Amino acid sequence: MSRNRARDRAARAHMNASGAYRARAARTVDTSGAEPTVATTAFLLSSAIPAEPDPGLQPGATMESLFGALVARSAREVQRDGQRYPAFFNVYVVPPPATVQPSDAPDGWRLLDAFILVAARRPWHLEDEDQRVITDAFRAARAALNDYWPGLPDWADHAALPLWMLAGLRGVTTEDEARRIVTEMQRAALEHTWTIGADSDVDPRW
Repeated sequence: MSRNRARDRAARAHMNASGAYRARAARTVDTSGAEPTVATTAFLLSSAIPAEPDPGLQPGATMESLFGALVARSAREVQRDGQRYPAFFNVYVVPPPATVQPSDAPDGWRLLDAFILVAARRPWHLEDEDQRVITDAFRAARAALNDYWPGLPDWADHAALPLWMLAGLRGVTTEDEARRIVTEMQRAALEHTWTIGADSDVDPRW
């Protein structure tokens, strides 16, 4: 069984138990208002990159930094129903979990993850809007990676695990514990990058 399928099966087993906690784990700011607001949701992108260095790497760059840059840049392509909307990605490139083995990767590839904080102005009060934003962001990131590095087998395709689901898998039940997961990912980062030139309305640095 591939790591994505095994993880998804385990995640579904925890969905009922963690469902009530979902809204708190998914967003890092209060989004209770009825009007579109700028808020942040998060997910773990499980991915794979070529095992050999990219021939286009700039001096001093690494495959991890290139991977992070491709993901961060894809925020410009976030859309729904054919309509783009401004988004900002804070990308922390992290190693896959210790339970994942190098042999789990397809031949010629190696596994790599990214923890992504997604900021956007959306109607967060609507049911499942957090999950829909994650889906939009994931599709943009996956398209960018597959366009730059084609050939990843379908069985090893990129996958997204929302923060609320990651929290459920770890038995997390409080917002403080969920924030500790975010801090843990940030500290474990091999590379940290973000979307350059994002709309200032959704860029938390402004």
